[in-house]
Formats: sequence, structure tokens, C-alpha cells
Amino acid sequence: MFSNTMLQRIKQELEQGKTLLQFGFLNATGQVLGMIAPLVIAEYFSRFSKESAEGMFTSYYLAKMVVFFFATLLIAAAQTPFIVFANQEKAGTGRINKAFSVQLTFLLFSLAVFPAITLPLNKYIFGMFARITGGDLLFIELAFVGIALKSFLSNLFMAMNQRIKNSLVELVFGFFMLAIVLLLYWTDRINLRTVFLVYFISAVFVAIIFIKTIDFGQLRPFNIDRRLLKDMFSFTAWVMFGSAAVYFIDWGDSLVLRLLRPFGDTGTYGLGYQVFKGVAALTFIASAYFMPFVSQHVADSAKMRDYLFNKRPKVFLLGLVAIGLLFLVTPQVFKLVYGDVFRGSIAVLKVLFIGSVLILYSIFYDPILHSLKKFKFTQTVNVVQVLLNLLLDFWFVSRMGMIGAAVATVLAYFFRAAAMEIYFWVKLRKLLNL
Repeated sequence: MFSNTMLQRIKQELEQGKTLLQFGFLNATGQVLGMIAPLVIAEYFSRFSKESAEGMFTSYYLAKMVVFFFATLLIAAAQTPFIVFANQEKAGTGRINKAFSVQLTFLLFSLAVFPAITLPLNKYIFGMFARITGGDLLFIELAFVGIALKSFLSNLFMAMNQRIKNSLVELVFGFFMLAIVLLLYWTDRINLRTVFLVYFISAVFVAIIFIKTIDFGQLRPFNIDRRLLKDMFSFTAWVMFGSAAVYFIDWGDSLVLRLLRPFGDTGTYGLGYQVFKGVAALTFIASAYFMPFVSQHVADSAKMRDYLFNKRPKVFLLGLVAIGLLFLVTPQVFKLVYGDVFRGSIAVLKVLFIGSVLILYSIFYDPILHSLKKFKFTQTVNVVQVLLNLLLDFWFVSRMGMIGAAVATVLAYFFRAAAMEIYFWVKLRKLLNL
């Protein structure tokens, strides 16, 4: 009797969360495939001497770090404003053509800005910092185009409330990323040029596959509404400010390591951090999934109560179990694949997994804060977090090396989680009438 009741409840929960499970599975699979690609690249480099392997992977990692800096500011910063304004426009008119027109303008602007900055300053941005030669620059430029194109398509489907297509874009992109890297691996053609070309080729395949599935009726006619442009730009500017802070949270450790430690240490730390970033990206699946729902129903206290006190604990528990399993399995995989090369990555990763739990705990507040347009608070938290992270980096890295950078990151994420929780109980609870 008891077991039948429990099975029935589990069945009901699975039915209610069917879309979430599909979205999460597809998105997670894509993220995992994309996360494996740099691990394969590191394994290829590990065939060489320890010093050479660390040096080559560090150059790849630092060049990628520069690309993602511009992608964060120019592409990712416009993601949340586009989704929020598009869903609100769709609720009123049934189309998102005005928000899409502004977003397309942002994309074209970004594609022009990146080469305008990196080409003249190549010697300093890639040469001295990442030890990348000028001949590799074209492939880095193409990598940025690929990342921008994939992000644009992914965000478009989310803005149209087509969450499964959004996750399929991530899945297909991750699949082609890994497939092409494996092909390069087996043909012995992995180098600093081909690993960046992978981003562009993968994005082209994604565009070819998904362009026929876009409902262009929602996107026409092209119409840049001045008021909407101003509102989206204002929102994007604040998010850009905070995104820069988030970027330095993600990559600030590497900057400090590059300044204070031997060149190869940055790559060794970066390898462990790649896995952490992959896990962190998986936690953002919950935020991305609930963003359209929260944007439309943020004024409905009953639905917000269900989101926070029913759906959130279940998703958090599932994520906690997954992180626990990764904590146990990943170090063994690293030892098996890399041997003595990149051994320092294991200890780094163990510490960073604690930060993954903190990210998962606080991520559910993001859709609410964005929907209420409390971006001043979120970006202030981001700025304080990155300043704290960098200060702790200089303190701990000089004393503990790579482990110190990981400790600094975890402490910074603890601050973020605590700030979000306090703000919820002091401010958001009243605004949501909970």
C-alpha cells in the first residue's frame, strides 16, 4: 500500500516535470559534450613532455580566455534582456519582432567590434599574454564568430519560449564540437589553429540544421523601436557591467596565476577549472528553463510560491546528488587519462566542487531578480564578488599556489549565495507577496 502510493507520487512528479527533464537532459548532454572536448585536447597535448604539454594547453586556455571575455561582454550580456523583453512583447502582441530587431543589431555590432579591437592589439592581447603567434589570429577570430552565432540561435529559441529547441542547439553544438575534436585527434591534426576552428565549423552546422525550424512569422517585420532599444540597451549595459564581473570570477584566478606562478600552472589549474565551469553551466540549466515562466508569472504569488518551495528543492536535491557523484568519479578519471601530467588539476577540482553546490543553491533567485529588473542589485553583488575573489586570489595564490586560487573562488561564491539569500528574505519575499 505504502509502496504503491510512493510510486504513484513519483509518477505524478515525473509527469509534471516532463518538460524540465527533457530540457535538462538535452542541455546537460550538450554541455557535457562541450566540456569533454578540451579534456581530449589536453590528453593529446599530454603526449609531449610535461613542460610542453602544460605550455601548449596554457596557450590554448589563455587565448580562449580572451575570446570568452569579448563574448561575455558583447554576446552573453544581451541574452537575459532579450529573453525578458521578448517574452513580454510576445504576451502582448504574439510576436517578438521588435526585440529580435534590437538583438540582431547587437549581434552585428559585436561581430564588428571584436576584430576592430583584437587585430590592432594582437601583439599584446594574444602574443605576450597567451604566447600565440600572429598566424593563429584568423582562427581565433572565426572562433568568436562561431560562439556568437551559436549563442544567438540558442537565445532566439529561448526568447520564443521554445525551450526544447534551445536545448537541442546546445546538444548539437556540443556533439559537433566533440566529434570534430575526436576526428582531429585520430588524424593527428590537433594544434592551436584547428582547436579554435572547431567552434566556427560546429556553429555553421548548427545554423544549417536549425534555420528551417525558426518561425520567421514572429520575427517580421524588422522594426527597431526606439523606446525598446533604449530599455534593452539600459538593461544590457547593467548586465554587461555585471557580466564583466562574472567573467573575472570565472577567469580572474587564471589572471593572478599568470602573474604570480609559472606559465604552465595556469593551464593545469585551467584544466580542473574547465570541469568546474562545465558543472556550473549545468546548474544554469535550471535558471534558463524557468526564466520564461518566471518572466510571465512573477506577479502570481501562488506560482512563485510553488516555484520556490516545491520545484526548487527537488531540482536542487537532484543536482546535489549529481555533483556528489562527480566529486567521487572525476579524480579517478583524471589519473587514468593524464597520468602524472596535470596531476595538480585533481586537487583544484575537489575544492571547486564545493563552489558548484553554492552556485546551484543560489541560481534559482536569478530568474526572479531579472524578471523584477533588479539588475542593479545582481550586478552590485557580481562586482563585490569579483573584487573579493581577486583580493583573495592575491592572498591565497602567493601562499598556496593553485589550491589557493580554488579556495578564493569557493569563498567568493559563498558570499554570493549568502547575499542572495539575505536579499530574498529581506526584500523579495515582500515583493512577491509570499
